[in-house]
Amino acid sequence: MPPAPLSGIQISMDESFFKHNALTMGISLSNEQMEQFNLYRQELLVWNTKINLISEKSAQEVDSRHFLDSLTALRFIDKENARVLDIGSGAGFPGLPVKIARPTLELYLMESNRKKASFLKHIIRKLQLEKTIVSHCRAEDMLKQNNWHEYFDIVISRAAFRLSEFISFSVFFLAEGGKFIALKGDNSENEFVLCAKDKNVSVLFELFQYDTVEYFTEKRRKIVVGKKLKKEKKIF
Repeated sequence: MPPAPLSGIQISMDESFFKHNALTMGISLSNEQMEQFNLYRQELLVWNTKINLISEKSAQEVDSRHFLDSLTALRFIDKENARVLDIGSGAGFPGLPVKIARPTLELYLMESNRKKASFLKHIIRKLQLEKTIVSHCRAEDMLKQNNWHEYFDIVISRAAFRLSEFISFSVFFLAEGGKFIALKGDNSENEFVLCAKDKNVSVLFELFQYDTVEYFTEKRRKIVVGKKLKKEKKIF
């Protein structure tokens, strides 16, 4: 059993702040969804006293630095029932907040750390999320299994890999016409430029980079989206 939370940790969330900032992104959350976010927050902070899920500093800003930041990816997912793979999910970001906000998604969380994978399985049960699966493995292991080849509509990750490495995984996992979504820091411009100039990438993906300022954290972020080209549109 996880330990009791440390004294001084703010367990409950500021619901008005959270709902307001979600609405500015075009995301309307029901009372049930807010209850799920609240429960997720509570369990995350309790488990974080025993397992290093998030940093001590960011534990004070879960709503903005983890939940709302994850939700910035939702506008790039067009298909309501998309099959989504979150690689290097950690404590569930960005996959689980996206899933809570859009329950119709089919979500796969890939995490190589056993303790973090245990937390993910626990929180999925607690939140009673359907069509949500945890794969305790490395991406390199799944690359060896042909049943995952071109299986997903969306591949997503939040600052877990260099962009070139993330693209190499996405080539295998994404179906034609599918998209990868990489949530990056503001200092990732060089990564994007190098990938955009790489002919091996440009024949496979149409790349887009979005500069965003998160008003809820006052930090600049970049979101890189790559749409996998259909075979007949690839230029060799």
